Amino acid sequence: MSYMPSLSHVPSAETREQRLIEAVVSLAKSFRDERDRLARRLSELEQEIDALAVRLDQHQREFPETRPPVAQPPGPTRTRL
Repeated sequence: MSYMPSLSHVPSAETREQRLIEAVVSLAKSFRDERDRLARRLSELEQEIDALAVRLDQHQREFPETRPPVAQPPGPTRTRL
């Protein structure tokens, strides 16, 4: 005897379409939230870089005879904050 699934459990095309729309809206919101978070973090990093540049300029004015290190700085890290 073969088993045939009941068609009553299959969502209608309209229901599937609505679920798909909801999923896309949810993803769009998630991407927007992540973009906003990254934009804030970028702004924080830009402020930190500006502060470090000011400190470096001040240091170079106070100690003009010092030279920057010859070695290259370490590469970027991929750690999450």
